[in-house]
Amino acid sequence: MAESELNRLMLPAAVGCLYELRLYPDGRLHFDTLSGNLKELTGLSDAEVNASFASGQFPYIRNLTDDFLPSIYESARQLTPWVRDLLIVNPHTQRELWLRVHGMPRRLDDGSVVWSGLMTDITDLKRSEARLRQAVEALTLSEARLKVALDSARMFAWDLDLRTGRWVTTAPVEEFYGVPAQEIDFTSAAGSLGAVHPDDVPAVIAGRKRAIETGEPMHYEFRGRVPAADGSTRWFSTRGTVVYDEAGQPMRIVAVTMDITERKRAEAEREAFYRQTLEAQKWESLGVLAGGVAHDFNNLLTIILGGAGLARRAAGASPLVGMYLDQIDQACHRAAELCRQLLAYAGHAPQARVDNDINALIQAVVEMLSGHCQPGQQLRLQLGSDLPLIRADPALVRQVIWNLLTNALEALEDQPGVVTISTELRSIPRGIPAEGFVLLPTPGEYVCVRIQDNGVGIAPELHARIFDPFFSTKFAGRGLGLAAVLGILRSHQGGIRLESQLGQGTVVEVYWPVILREVAGHVPRDESSPPGPPKVLVVDDELYIREVIASTLQEMGYEPLLAAEADGALTLCRQYLPQIVLAVLDVVMPGLPGDQLLKSLRQLSPTLPVILTSGYTDGRVLPSGTDRVVFLQKPFRPEELMSLVREMVGEKTTK
Repeated sequence: MAESELNRLMLPAAVGCLYELRLYPDGRLHFDTLSGNLKELTGLSDAEVNASFASGQFPYIRNLTDDFLPSIYESARQLTPWVRDLLIVNPHTQRELWLRVHGMPRRLDDGSVVWSGLMTDITDLKRSEARLRQAVEALTLSEARLKVALDSARMFAWDLDLRTGRWVTTAPVEEFYGVPAQEIDFTSAAGSLGAVHPDDVPAVIAGRKRAIETGEPMHYEFRGRVPAADGSTRWFSTRGTVVYDEAGQPMRIVAVTMDITERKRAEAEREAFYRQTLEAQKWESLGVLAGGVAHDFNNLLTIILGGAGLARRAAGASPLVGMYLDQIDQACHRAAELCRQLLAYAGHAPQARVDNDINALIQAVVEMLSGHCQPGQQLRLQLGSDLPLIRADPALVRQVIWNLLTNALEALEDQPGVVTISTELRSIPRGIPAEGFVLLPTPGEYVCVRIQDNGVGIAPELHARIFDPFFSTKFAGRGLGLAAVLGILRSHQGGIRLESQLGQGTVVEVYWPVILREVAGHVPRDESSPPGPPKVLVVDDELYIREVIASTLQEMGYEPLLAAEADGALTLCRQYLPQIVLAVLDVVMPGLPGDQLLKSLRQLSPTLPVILTSGYTDGRVLPSGTDRVVFLQKPFRPEELMSLVREMVGEKTTK
């Protein structure tokens, strides 16, 4: 373009200047033309600019980068526009300005490339961008600080446009409520209701509607649909206000939602403590009354029984008088049992606390109760191993287990069913929810005995009453069994927890405080005392067969260890194995049969002699090559059993 033509196109300095830049085939760069206002803009003359491009030195460009010249060559090669934002410093005034250089290349016949373009002063634009960037950074920092404050307070703020339904929040809602984003549309307020517990959705909608209609501050509380990590309910509180337009129409709701789970938990704990205090006062009053009645009644029974005994001697051998005295004696014994239950309920029962293995006590009770099961009913043991000892009166512990198991069997109502007894070590932390606890234990370590049945269950409205004295869901005249359980656990500083629904069975958990650092099965034995007679493990699901075998072994000088099923047998074996010299196993039993039990026993003691008994003689009973195992066909006489015992173990001193 001719110089005269370029001058005619000269622009005001405030706008910029026109230029033509040539790249020669030999690589030289030279401005063929520059409009006269370049010097006014930058303080640089045409010669100074061309000298810089010739030398490759650009001291007046503050933001010079290594790709400055290569970018020009690349534009020439590709014939693509060349655009650069350059920070120029005036060498005379040291004034800085931003210059945007924009050129469009074209290739000439001689191989040169010429850019025709415009240099524009964008200083004001850059300053505006800097101010905007600073404002954005300040806003971002403010939002970050707000988010930290809200997160620390377990809160998030939100803005709902009532006209468009658009919902803006300060935090990811799915993270706050713990609901996966793919399950709920969190982009709208209506969709976000999916994070609310279904039962509380109407209350949330009503709270918003009330604030919109009345203009009053909005406030409502609700539960989350997803529980907390520990399974407890999460609670939230929302407070906000409605924003109206000039016509008085509601436009937006601006609000803050807070996680108040901890506050609700604290309130529940205070309420539970208050209820427990009232319950403790009630139980204490009833206990004092029951203890006083039982004490006086026992005195009266002593007189009645003494008088009956004297009358029996004075009456001689009269059958009729003897029959009447027998009735008095039986009635007194029943009354005495009632007194013992009253004393247990009151926590005043005589106690002889010793260190106990809870599993052994449970096995003893199950052994006694196994004969009371109806056809199709089963007492199933799932006892934990290496449990700490408990310090308690063993008779009272057995009474608790007996009462609970009896109730569980009665809940089956003569129908087939299973009552499961399990034990494990439980830790009760501070602040545990009191839900389900009839007697909440203090924080600490406990052995938990869990008794579960699949019987008829108990209606929720009766949960708080079944441990009251003389309350019963059965026929009249019952109702001290569970009251005694409560009194015994209270006197042992234990706990009770109940879960039950009609038609879904019942679970009762009782908590016994443990003795720290002492484990059942590792109780140190007094070496000065004799170890006792050798023991024989007897496993049979028929009570009377176990008793016949036990009597025979006792006559031979052995101490029988009796079990009705495999789990109990394995527990006894682990506890007494060094003293067990023989095992007598029934082959056909509920659960794990005898031949399978034999394999488990072999893992504990590979050389233990075993006698298998059964009415079956099929080959599976005695596999070929089995060592130290013999088979005894049912029915058998005691003499046959004695002969096999002598053959397997040897002669022992008889009683």
